[in-house]
Amino acid sequence: MTFESLNKNPINRLTHIEVNGRRFHSDIQALTHITQELVRNDTPNRPKLDLAGYLARKGALEFHMAGVDPTQDWTQEPEATLEQLRDQMCAALEQRYDQIYLAYSGGTDSDTIADAFRRRGTKGITLVNVANATVQKRTEARTWLAQHTGEAVRVKYADAIANLGWKVLMFEAWQPYDTQQYEKSLLENEFMSWDNDYNNPNAWAQNSGDITLTRAQGRSCWILGLEKPHLTVENGWYSFQMHHNLFDTPLSCVDPNSELIYFWLNDLVPDLIKKMAHAKATEMRKIFQQEGQAPDKQKVNSMNHWSSKHYHRLNRAMGLGGLTNFLMTPETKGGTWRSTDIKQQNELKEKHTLNKRLIRDRYFDEVISKTVHHGLLDLTHRKPIGIVSKSIRLIPTQE
Repeated sequence: MTFESLNKNPINRLTHIEVNGRRFHSDIQALTHITQELVRNDTPNRPKLDLAGYLARKGALEFHMAGVDPTQDWTQEPEATLEQLRDQMCAALEQRYDQIYLAYSGGTDSDTIADAFRRRGTKGITLVNVANATVQKRTEARTWLAQHTGEAVRVKYADAIANLGWKVLMFEAWQPYDTQQYEKSLLENEFMSWDNDYNNPNAWAQNSGDITLTRAQGRSCWILGLEKPHLTVENGWYSFQMHHNLFDTPLSCVDPNSELIYFWLNDLVPDLIKKMAHAKATEMRKIFQQEGQAPDKQKVNSMNHWSSKHYHRLNRAMGLGGLTNFLMTPETKGGTWRSTDIKQQNELKEKHTLNKRLIRDRYFDEVISKTVHHGLLDLTHRKPIGIVSKSIRLIPTQE
């Protein structure tokens, strides 16, 4: 069966938002629906402190992910090592699929996954590195990054390319939505996360369909590393809790019939995300003890972020490593390189990108801000606040 894009394939809906038991695949639709219920229940129409958190605790507004069951006991750390669990995941994918494609940037997620397949001797893996044709293919910063990554990947994986039949598709172009496609997508609430999928006018999800990078023979999968465990603190426990806006709707310019796999978050080896969460929580506890500080929500949330001074240490604790020293840094997320890349993209003044920004802001001001409770919006930055999953206890904050 052929689908318009990988994201349109129903089996690839791996996350959703529930509003009082009703399922949504768009945060704007979910927040519009809960707003209507708040109004019907005569809730005062004024912002509340952490309204989303309050609704999540009440079970009225929750983010859900495949492979995460909040009713299970997560306080027992899986006995297998991280390396053993990654190996189990690779083996499960080998058994299920004839062709395996990995979205590859060389960063801590994708390179750790590629290295796990290499260690097993898995045959026929294809690493796919992409840049959109609209702006990214046209900047010096991206061109340098492609050369840097391409040279390093062909050195590290030379044996796999020579002996295991691996392929590397480096700096491949894909085409995002034009102005009309973008506007239609907004009106249809096509994607999950406003902040990721629309606020970025050339987001991964916006595949126009003009370019398809892979065509599989047999059953195939498209692997992403989404997403490292996000931790919080509640009632004296480090707890696992994910936010919906951590998740970009995946790039879909590959075979539309491929099955989407989140390597860390899945039903195939659910102990993998549990083990990573325990490793991260244990390391966080060590850090706070060493620094003589008491953990709280704000401090722990900051420590999750790529800008934290403990970013490398926590990644190492979870067994994550990148292709090069540069690709292990958060530079491509928000450092100097990222700022340069964004500056060069803006200097292009690409017409569809500029038009999409205007449409985005107008739609937020004229539609979203008038239909969604302002306690659920960040009006200053024109985006919804994060919708959270149930928190799941891991370990006490004190040994």
